[in-house]
Amino acid sequence: MEYRKKSNYQLWSNVKNFDPDDILNELYTKGKIIKETSKTSSFHLGVYFIKKTNYHFIEGAFRHVLLSKRCRNAWNISNYLIKSGIHTPQPIAHFETLKFYLPYQHFFISEYLQENCNVEVFIKNNIYIKKNITIDNFFHTLKKLLILLWEKGIYHKDLSGKNLLTISGDNIYLIDLDSVCLISPFQIKYKIKNLIQIYDSFCDFVNEEILKDLIFTVLSNISINELKTIYSRIKRLQEQRRIKHIKNIKIY
Repeated sequence: MEYRKKSNYQLWSNVKNFDPDDILNELYTKGKIIKETSKTSSFHLGVYFIKKTNYHFIEGAFRHVLLSKRCRNAWNISNYLIKSGIHTPQPIAHFETLKFYLPYQHFFISEYLQENCNVEVFIKNNIYIKKNITIDNFFHTLKKLLILLWEKGIYHKDLSGKNLLTISGDNIYLIDLDSVCLISPFQIKYKIKNLIQIYDSFCDFVNEEILKDLIFTVLSNISINELKTIYSRIKRLQEQRRIKHIKNIKIY
């Protein structure tokens, strides 16, 4: 990993001689906006996925000085995931623009996965059939991912299908890494939260027995009676999650 600091930026990079100025010159002319909020903007630029913050100088400087670890979370977590054998788009670089020697805006650059889709779409739209993979094989891959995440102490606060990407179904890539943190020991309450999110992602179009098998498999070290209780709890909390989501939808 390379670290470099100049008058207008500081850079962490996995690519030798990576030039942030080239990225900035092309971003607003050739970059395609994928998602934009008041706080962040996400772009597709050639082989890169780029996520940048939109903070004004004072707010951005405050965040970077007092919350530097959080600002660099996607970069640090993505490198940790790769080292842990967990698929995520390859981290390319993280750089922070400077003003009066203070960082106030940051850019996270990773590999752009061509022809990807989130796993909800992959299953719901029967793309897995076109990719010559069975639904059982896909959920076997998902089970392995969940177990490995928890073994490595990786907690994604929004582990819904929309934050899991795949190309052909044989690998699943974790994204939205700003919502990831490391937890040790990894308690059962965090596993249940993740399973509620996974269940909610698939329950409308996947056979109930497939989801039940997933939950029972990834929690295999728990007694069968407790598993049944947890499974009922997950279903109940998923319904509450769905009701809460519907209530939060704004009607214009």
